[in-house]
Amino acid sequence: MSLQAKSIEAIGSVGESAFGSLSPLRKPLLLLGSVFIGFSIWKIPPSDSLDIAGIHFLATLTVGVVLWIGDVFDDYVVGLMLLMSWVVLGIAPSKLALAGFSHSSWFFVVAALGLGAAVSKSGLLHRLAIRVLNRIPLTYYKTHSFVLFLSGVLVTPLLPTGKARVVIALPVSQAIAKATGIADRSNASAALSLAALIGFSHMSFMFLTGGEFCLIGWNLLPLEAKAEFGWMTWFLAALPAGILIFLFVFVAIHLLFPLETKDREAQLKNDMLPKLENPGSLSQEEWVGVTVLAATLIGWLTKPLHGIDETWIALGGLLVFLTTGCLDKKSFRNNLDWGLIVFFGIINSMAAITQHLKIDRWLGDVVSPILATVSNNNIEFLIAVIVIVVLTRVFLRKAAAITLMTLILVPVGQTIGIHPGVILLTILAASECFFLPYQDGPYQIAYSSTNGQAFSHKQAQKILAVKFLATILAVALSVPYWTMLGLLH
Repeated sequence: MSLQAKSIEAIGSVGESAFGSLSPLRKPLLLLGSVFIGFSIWKIPPSDSLDIAGIHFLATLTVGVVLWIGDVFDDYVVGLMLLMSWVVLGIAPSKLALAGFSHSSWFFVVAALGLGAAVSKSGLLHRLAIRVLNRIPLTYYKTHSFVLFLSGVLVTPLLPTGKARVVIALPVSQAIAKATGIADRSNASAALSLAALIGFSHMSFMFLTGGEFCLIGWNLLPLEAKAEFGWMTWFLAALPAGILIFLFVFVAIHLLFPLETKDREAQLKNDMLPKLENPGSLSQEEWVGVTVLAATLIGWLTKPLHGIDETWIALGGLLVFLTTGCLDKKSFRNNLDWGLIVFFGIINSMAAITQHLKIDRWLGDVVSPILATVSNNNIEFLIAVIVIVVLTRVFLRKAAAITLMTLILVPVGQTIGIHPGVILLTILAASECFFLPYQDGPYQIAYSSTNGQAFSHKQAQKILAVKFLATILAVALSVPYWTMLGLLH
């Protein structure tokens, strides 16, 4: 089986919860426990700050959180349970509960994932990566890792699925390692693989279309904040932090994983890398893909000039793929994660309901005293956000953690003059910081698809620790820049 095939197969095995499979009774017990906890909250009497509908909403949300933590059902299944409970139990009118499926941001998600599916189906990005690498004098592993790292960042806005990007990156990084005679789990092998992993899957926060989790968070922002924080504004706001993390992690990789001997370094410098397998000329379908992606990115970047919303630009690109056959009916049906798309609609509705019931304000009032000690200093406040998110990620999967942290922390940030977009960027950057393998799907793919030969967990943990520190530093140093952009007061 090829490395890419192993990577694709590994996608199905990721996403294990923090609790793992404790016993055959785990799911029934967690389901009963969640219902008991939810019922207990349901019986709490209303207060001045939260009426009976708000209490009942929190009760159902608590049930959902427990089911998410225990990985009892898929995220979208829990979401459908919540949606049904809001309507059937009279917590919200059906029109409001379904509002998330009528907003333009939901169509943006469909279009973005559709573009990613078309690119993934064509194999375009894998071919382009090989072509780029074949045109660069890859005679030294630092050059290899830099190109892999940078290529991953550049690919990120085009394919909003970190797992799929890792499937592209790992075969390329391992092909380079084999071609240069780099030993398994050596420092050079770890440097190549971890540079590819971080670049292709852990810089998502830089782009609105960088990952499904970016889209989840964006869909939870207030409507006015979403309108202000489009694709280009997002990218400009995240750019300094992204550059700093990129440079910090790249330098750390080569400081922590030097070549074992000077002789080996000289050998890698003098030995020309055999060409990677030539993928041949681009097909007509791939040329269509290049053209559509370029036009879509240009459209997003020039929004201030033409005023067309990102949603309709992305939808236009998707229609070109559909009408030219680059994404046929079968691929459109099978290659898009429709469960995730349904989940996005429910997330949109959740945001609308929390605002309608004033849950966001109540959550802000509850959390504000906890963060009061750092509320007078933007840097300290944002660092506290990072720490809270990283700790939450130990117990919650990324989608659930981002959902809850955005609902809770955005209102608090707004009260002290921090734009919701800045809070979201901080949450997303922090959510990519982890230390245990089960916490991250792309990491599990990268490790398991190579049978653990590309790098060891111990090697990876060094870089993950560095990335955590780099994230704190990047957010802190971005504060003056965000203030200059008017996103902080």
